[in-house]
Amino acid sequence: MSTAVGIPSPATKLTAHRRHLRRRRRRLRCSADAAAAAAAEEEESEGESAEGEGTIVGAAAATTRPAYSLISAANVQKALRGLAITDVDHYGRLGISKGTSYDQVNVAFKKKQEELMNKELDEEEAKKELELLKESYNILSSEEERRLYDWSLARSERPERYVWPFEVDITQTPTQPPPPKEPEDVEPTRLVGYFFLAWLILSFALSVTLNR
Repeated sequence: MSTAVGIPSPATKLTAHRRHLRRRRRRLRCSADAAAAAAAEEEESEGESAEGEGTIVGAAAATTRPAYSLISAANVQKALRGLAITDVDHYGRLGISKGTSYDQVNVAFKKKQEELMNKELDEEEAKKELELLKESYNILSSEEERRLYDWSLARSERPERYVWPFEVDITQTPTQPPPPKEPEDVEPTRLVGYFFLAWLILSFALSVTLNR
């Protein structure tokens, strides 16, 4: 079957269409591969970024606590076992007693500072004394540090009796009145008393009867 000159035959059109479809599929496949590669690279970079951020956060958390801090997993374990977490008497160092308010801790620290300034100490010794006062002040003026310190004192003083940290936390004010005391059950004691009284009377009666 002849075709007009310059007009492609149906077979030629079909072949050209198939080539166009193959080229289009190839371009789509390349685009998909490129997109997948880009997504993989992005996920890898995000993972590295998250890992780097985690390392930085972990390092920051490790260096957040100052040198004087008592807060650590080891000290919590000691307090749980009823062991003292430190030998330092921070209350005695500032000249105050347990249960002193935070405002009074600040007043006591300033007072100790003035007393230290009035002492005739050399610069190095005065600096050491001031550092010790600052350590005790930082412990007792921080809610977290003082809660752990007071809990450790309560546990080490009476290891046979367990107390919770909130029980020794002066910042935790009770919101409800204490529960009423349960009435003492005196009935068993009364019954035992009656039994002994009856036994004494019976013994006395038997002794009188037998002695006649």
